Amino acid sequence: MTNTSRPDVAEAAKVIEQLTGVPLATPVKMTGKERQEQAARVKRFLALPPPLQDGILRYGENIQKVYKT
Repeated sequence: MTNTSRPDVAEAAKVIEQLTGVPLATPVKMTGKERQEQAARVKRFLALPPPLQDGILRYGENIQKVYKT
């Protein structure tokens, strides 16, 4: 089991920002429950096989391109 650290969450947030083209909101203090939920989402993504992760990211990039046109 991979330990999900704060840099992993930050990196995932950057990728999501790049894919969606929407800047992250100003940081707000998250509750413990919100941090746990966010860490769980990152953990699930990182547990996927690398080819599937790549496919998900490419899919997001394609969606971004469509919405920019």
